[in-house]
Amino acid sequence: MGVWDQRSTFDRQLKEHLPRALRLAVRLTGDLDTAEEVVQEAMVRASRSWKTYRGEAPFRGWLYRIVVNTFRDQLAHGPSTRALVDEPLDSKGRQPSEFAMARELGELVAAEISELPPRQREVMVLSAFEAMEAGEIALVLRISEESVYSNLHLARTKLRRRLAHYLAEK
Repeated sequence: MGVWDQRSTFDRQLKEHLPRALRLAVRLTGDLDTAEEVVQEAMVRASRSWKTYRGEAPFRGWLYRIVVNTFRDQLAHGPSTRALVDEPLDSKGRQPSEFAMARELGELVAAEISELPPRQREVMVLSAFEAMEAGEIALVLRISEESVYSNLHLARTKLRRRLAHYLAEK
């Protein structure tokens, strides 16, 4: 495959994965404007280093690694992140009070996830929201699977503790 064919394939994959990359950035940053900045910078970085993608691992993992690294850089040099934004719940078939309670819980969980330390937050978002398995997460974050499990355990324990009062009421 020629260089131009490779670049065309890369551009197509980049465009195809853009919505997922933005969703990940929104969940990491908690703010659409900040997420758009992270993704824009990540796309620039990906475009500059497209030749480093050899196709040995899924493109999604390679791109997510760039998004996460861009998020980390932004976190280290930029303003702090805001509360994690969660997708709206489907209200069909629910009573308004049930929908409101579910929405409130979703917002509370999202806010608590946004307060986790960065590594735990990254692992939790990739696991819970992106449905990635430990091996994939380890590749994206360049950590061991044991570290993934450890961070996931710590994050879940913190969330369980922080949400215990709320969940006991319901």
